[in-house]
Amino acid sequence: MKKNLLLLFIAVCGFMAFQSCSDDDDDDRGQVPEEFVTALKNKFPEATGVKWEHKSDYRVAEFKKDLTEIDVWFNPKAEWAMTDTDYGKNLFLLPAEIGKAFAESQFADWTVDDIDLYERPDKNFYVFEVEKKGMRDMELYFNTDGTMIKAIEDANMDILPSTPV
Repeated sequence: MKKNLLLLFIAVCGFMAFQSCSDDDDDDRGQVPEEFVTALKNKFPEATGVKWEHKSDYRVAEFKKDLTEIDVWFNPKAEWAMTDTDYGKNLFLLPAEIGKAFAESQFADWTVDDIDLYERPDKNFYVFEVEKKGMRDMELYFNTDGTMIKAIEDANMDILPSTPV
């Protein structure tokens, strides 16, 4: 009997340990302060199916719109800091001047892995993640007029509102 109780106790403790070690950084809707929900509603009134999470010091609202995924970043004061619109590999969704700039770049024959539009209070820019067999993956930064800002090796790091461009 003591052996069965000991096994049951160990099983319950193990279950509780796994439950408490979740790496889930998502916020339940009820845990998101109202000022963040209001700020999102003011910026994107059409947003539905919103999921919230913490990234660094920011609260990030995630939702889908048409063929894109949108992350809206807010600072701790619930002020808009950045919007990241993920186009996936869909070049056809981009403004013509951005697609043309990529097609005329030295990376035109590389495979597009992902395209994002970053909108910040002070600057908007596109980032293309591209790859080519035998080469290191690259990130290509373009202004919204199609001018290439820079091309750097992909460091697999998130671009935060505070990341320099």
